[in-house]
Amino acid sequence: MYLSLQKKFFLAFFSIAVLLVVILASMMHYIVRDSFGDYMARVKLQRLAPVQKVVVQFVNERHDLSVLKTDGAWENLVLAVEEVKREAKATKAARDAEKEGRIDYSFSPEDKVLPPLDADDHLPPYVRGVALLDANGEFVAGEPIPVEQALRFPIKNNNNTTVASWLIRKGPPENDALGQHFLAEQVKWSFWLLSLSAAFSGVLAWLLARYFKKPMAVLQNGFRRVAAGDLATRLPASQDNEMGEIQRNFNSMTSQLQAQETARRQWVADTSHELRTPLTILRMRNEAMRDGIIAVTDDEWQRNLSTISDLTVLIDDLQSVARATEGGWDLKFAPMHVQASLEDALQDNAAAFTASGLSLKLHVLSNQPLYIDGDAQRLHQVLRNVLLNSLRYTDAPGETLIEVSSKGKHVRIEVMDSAPGVPDAALPHLFERFYRCEGSRNRATGGSGLGLAICEGIVQAHKGKIWAQHSRLGGLSVVVELPLHQPAKK
Repeated sequence: MYLSLQKKFFLAFFSIAVLLVVILASMMHYIVRDSFGDYMARVKLQRLAPVQKVVVQFVNERHDLSVLKTDGAWENLVLAVEEVKREAKATKAARDAEKEGRIDYSFSPEDKVLPPLDADDHLPPYVRGVALLDANGEFVAGEPIPVEQALRFPIKNNNNTTVASWLIRKGPPENDALGQHFLAEQVKWSFWLLSLSAAFSGVLAWLLARYFKKPMAVLQNGFRRVAAGDLATRLPASQDNEMGEIQRNFNSMTSQLQAQETARRQWVADTSHELRTPLTILRMRNEAMRDGIIAVTDDEWQRNLSTISDLTVLIDDLQSVARATEGGWDLKFAPMHVQASLEDALQDNAAAFTASGLSLKLHVLSNQPLYIDGDAQRLHQVLRNVLLNSLRYTDAPGETLIEVSSKGKHVRIEVMDSAPGVPDAALPHLFERFYRCEGSRNRATGGSGLGLAICEGIVQAHKGKIWAQHSRLGGLSVVVELPLHQPAKK
């Protein structure tokens, strides 16, 4: 059975509320019943005061309560005390009437007639549920009562010595109509309180469920739109709580997905363009040769081979970028001497720079040999791409300087060249695929536009960083930072 989130919230809140109400009502009923039982016991104790005086007198005179254990002795004692109380009330009422000059008819001669001494029905209510114990705690008279269901009160003489004790049952006896009625009323009102509380809890739980369901519904609708392809979906993240944080994270996620989708489409468009251009040139040249527009010579075939070679380089670069994107470099790490590797690169490229009217220099700022852990072939590819980029864009006469230094636990390699420079707005985009500052898509002027993107992937695979900045020589500076080699601890 499927339950919506709102119904689940409602059932959870309502169940908790009802459980709390039931617990509170049960506690209140128990407390009322227990407190009422204690109250009734103390009321009985107060009404037993005349009987208690007689008991103390018995102990003082006879030093024993065994006489009350005989049949009818306890009942005769209680009824005798009641008779004394009635006579005292009658005498006081007559005296008051005589003082006021009136005749009191509230007492009749029948009131002074004692009932049968063995009639339990004529015992006053306050002795029901009461047991008299001697000084040793032995039962003397009254009703046998379990100790755990009763309260015990000591009976003391004038010397404050305990001579006996009362054992009084907590709560009203079954034939105490007033007490039973009071408890029944408490139960009835507790039931109504429970019912009203449950109804109120249900309404409150439903409102709370709707309150929590609303932002969840907005979030659910947002995910549905994203699943349908609407990556521009954004949620109102105005709440300063956990739900607002979820909505802000959702917006951040969709922004990244949208950016990735835009980059993917741009990547497909740029790749198609880069492949289409040389293929179009090659097709048109071959058609011209077939139709006799261009003579079939070795030079023309060489041009075709050059175009195919450019396509091969472009495809290799695309494969390298794909590896960089997926982190699929097959790297073989080994300790590398940084200064020696840079000197080899300097010798390999010196002739090409000289032929282009540029000078290539190496400046080592560290007196200590610097080592890094890396794949020598891939790091040489990084340096070769950066130097090739400088060779293409630096005006002659000009210079390119390789500067190497150590910075904390990293080695810093900076390749800087002279004019022309790069606009500030272009610096963050130099490592994007197919990006060229001049905006041209002509591969003859700017290569494939993938060299620096490949460099970034290789450096990141070595847990390093690469970035571009303005050169102090007036051109562009590409900085590479790689972790220094850490000798294994013995």
